[in-house]
Amino acid sequence: MKMFPITVAVTLISLLLNPVPVLSQVLPPAHIILIRHAEKPADSTNPHLSPAGVKRAKRLVSFIASDPAITALGLPAAVFATQTTKHDDGQRTQETVAPLAKSLKLPVQSPYLGKDYAALAKLILANPAFAGKTVLICWNHEEIPQLAAALGVTPEPPKWKGSVFDVVYVISYRDGKATLATSRYDSK
Repeated sequence: MKMFPITVAVTLISLLLNPVPVLSQVLPPAHIILIRHAEKPADSTNPHLSPAGVKRAKRLVSFIASDPAITALGLPAAVFATQTTKHDDGQRTQETVAPLAKSLKLPVQSPYLGKDYAALAKLILANPAFAGKTVLICWNHEEIPQLAAALGVTPEPPKWKGSVFDVVYVISYRDGKATLATSRYDSK
């Protein structure tokens, strides 16, 4: 009878020293397309896109659908933007991707504020629905380098210039490693 507790103890120690391998590790998306919102108006109190920004938002649809480097990634399976705050911050990111989301028949998901980029990265990287697919994110330029780093890019990209609206980051995942490439899209 005294052998039973010893057997249990040995079994527990054996399991702790030789844990069962985890078989259900979530694979990351194949690619993440990361952009900033389109142009803003001169009036800093206006939370919406400028006419040039509206034009760029419409151009995003054809860019995603026809640029050879981007079409090779596959159409986005999800579209994310920043959540709108009580002061309307985040409105421009949603307006930038709205035409694309409509074209793709996808909702614009905006579960997080701009400063919560790490939570968004965790959500996207841990969601099996995005495994092996392409995801598009439109975020505030101030947090894009940190968001890219939270998505696995090393080293963290340099600070995004406030006057730049046409840069596209493409984060690709291969063999557990994130790589960053850049592209541009105009508003014509």
